[in-house]
Amino acid sequence: MIATLRHYLSVASCFARLAVQRQLEYPLFLVSWLLMIPTSYFTGIWMLRVIVERFQPLGGWDFPELTFLYGLGLISHGILVVFFINTWSIDRKVINGEFDRLLLRPMNVFFQLVASYVNFIGLIDCIPGIVIFAYGCYLTGFEWTAAAIAKLILVLLGGVLIRAALFIALGSIAFWTKRNGAVVGFAVITLERTTMYPLSLYPYALQSLLTFLIPIGFISFYPAAEFLGLDDGGLELPLSFALWTPAVGIVSFFLAHGLFRLGMRKYESAGS
Repeated sequence: MIATLRHYLSVASCFARLAVQRQLEYPLFLVSWLLMIPTSYFTGIWMLRVIVERFQPLGGWDFPELTFLYGLGLISHGILVVFFINTWSIDRKVINGEFDRLLLRPMNVFFQLVASYVNFIGLIDCIPGIVIFAYGCYLTGFEWTAAAIAKLILVLLGGVLIRAALFIALGSIAFWTKRNGAVVGFAVITLERTTMYPLSLYPYALQSLLTFLIPIGFISFYPAAEFLGLDDGGLELPLSFALWTPAVGIVSFFLAHGLFRLGMRKYESAGS
C-alpha cells in the first residue's frame, strides 16, 4: 500500500514537472495571462463597487461583504484551474482517442487524467483571488482566529471539490454524446456569476436549485454568510455551513467519480 502510494506520488510529481516545463517554454504567453487574468477579476470587483455605491446593496450585502464573497469564490476557482483543468476537455480526449493511452498504462485512469497536467499558469487565477479576499477580510473586520482559519481551509477544500465534481460530471457526458464543450463553457460562466453575487439575490426556485441539486451555494455564499453573520436566505442545517461545505464537496466528488467510471464503460475509442 505504501509502495503504491509512493509510486503514484512520484508519477504525479513527474507529470507536474513536465507540465511546468512545457508551460514555461513560452514566457510571453505566461506574461499575457499575468496581465489579462488579474485585470479581468479586478475589473469585476470594481464593477461591483460601482453597482453598490450608485444603486443599492445586493440582497442586503454591501461592498465589503461582496468583496469577501467574491475573493473566497475566486480562490477555490484558482485551485481548481491548477489541479483539475483536464476535466474541462474530456470530450477532446474522447474524440481524439487519447483515452486509449490512459487505458493502456497500468495506473488508475482517473488519476492519470487529473495528474497528467498541472496547470502552473492557473496560479495566476489565485493571485487576484487572494488579494481581493484579503481586502474583503480587512473591510469586514474578519477575525483570524484558529477556528476561523480551520473553517476557512475546510471551505476552500470543499469548494474545490464541488467545482471539480461539476466539471467531472459534465465532462463524463462526453462518453455518451462525444461533444460537451458548450455545456462546460456554460458551467464556467454560471459558476463565475453565481459565486460573485449573494445567492439570496435570486428567486427562491433558483436558490433551491443551486443549493440542493447543484450545490454551488456551498462554495462561497453560505460559508461567507456564516463568517460575516449575514442573511443566508433562511436555510437551516444542524451544523455550520463551514462544516457542511467539505461534506457536500466529498459526496459530490464521489458521485461525479462514479459517473466517470460509468461513462468509461461507454468509451468506444477513436478507431483508425
